Amino acid sequence: MGTSYAAYNRKNRDIISCNIEISFTNFVFHVCFLMYNKEKIKLGDNMQKILMTGITGLVGAGFATNLLRNNPDYAIVSLGRSFCNKSGLDRTKEIIKEQCEMDHKTDAEELLSRIEIVEGTLENFPETEMLSKGPYDTFFHCAASVNLGKDPDKKTYNTNFYGTKSALSLAKKLGLKTFHFVGTAYVAGKSNGIVMEDSMPATDWNNSYEKSKFDSEKLVRESGFDYTIYRPAIIVGKLSDGVIRKPLAFYRILEFLAKVKVNGCKKAGLPLNGQFSTKLRIAAGTTDKIYFVPQDYVQQTIAKLFVLPVCNRTYHLTGMSPVSTQMIETAVCEALQTTGLCLADKVENPSKEEKLVQRMLDDLLPYFQSDITFDNTNVINALGKEVLDWKLDLDFLRKMVHAYYKEHNPELLK
Repeated sequence: MGTSYAAYNRKNRDIISCNIEISFTNFVFHVCFLMYNKEKIKLGDNMQKILMTGITGLVGAGFATNLLRNNPDYAIVSLGRSFCNKSGLDRTKEIIKEQCEMDHKTDAEELLSRIEIVEGTLENFPETEMLSKGPYDTFFHCAASVNLGKDPDKKTYNTNFYGTKSALSLAKKLGLKTFHFVGTAYVAGKSNGIVMEDSMPATDWNNSYEKSKFDSEKLVRESGFDYTIYRPAIIVGKLSDGVIRKPLAFYRILEFLAKVKVNGCKKAGLPLNGQFSTKLRIAAGTTDKIYFVPQDYVQQTIAKLFVLPVCNRTYHLTGMSPVSTQMIETAVCEALQTTGLCLADKVENPSKEEKLVQRMLDDLLPYFQSDITFDNTNVINALGKEVLDWKLDLDFLRKMVHAYYKEHNPELLK
């Protein structure tokens, strides 16, 4: 018939070999497909998966717990930084539990079951591992170095700017369409007057941190992604009880004034929880536009805005009730039972102690001299006027200051 037995045998071996190769190729393809999608399968086909940075930070932990608590179909993969001999995973577990306790919730374990940590830092982005954990639905970039002081080696600037650059690069490799960025209201720098949410009017800044956030925000705006930008002001304790999980920025002033009282009382032989008189003057300026914003408002509002359609909007998380230097002075003096402390525009012939205080607090004082009014139109349009139905006043400051000293210097309270 034209075909030898040997040739027939060779033909069959080739067909069998080809089928084996095809089957093995299909097997490898399916294994790779399953490995790539194992997290999606484990979490459920309809699970929204968020890639984020900064989950252990003040804003990040509050955002993550609020988002997951109110959206059971969401999960998070976050960059996690080791610190003080604790892994990023261990730190995340500890901080999420602390945040849940602050929120008076008992759901920490359930929330943690939807959080996965990739160990790394903004300076050493674990890009390959983060890529392998996909696919993702969006990117929430929150991690930053918050240093309001001098930055001679540009460490703060480089961490924030190049960290944002790395996050945007990874988002592009992942093929994401949207990007969420947490900046600061003080990208406004040394501007005066009304600052609109979608504007960037600053031409000069008070420190490297503000400039790094301004330049990072520009990167996001020019990246080609649809974006949402969140700009919180100076974050303080919760509206409900004044308690804050991680005191930053302004709280350094409270810490320093506590030390002033402790040292003064010890020198004079007075009880730490008694009356104390000082002649300390601080050239802090006088303004009624110090934008404190409660921690719970920030975390709840970001979580609500996050689930809305992304449409290239910027949101000021500043509230509309700034406080004054006079109100702060009153609240602190009452808590410490101190008289004679003076926050002034200018101090003539400062003493040695006053010069030292000025140097210690110098990086914070520009925020006590600001004349900015932050617009909140985008927040109101997105969530309604009722989202801003709260006010910071002297009573809140009293509660906030007392809460801080109760936690950190209880020996000073009567």
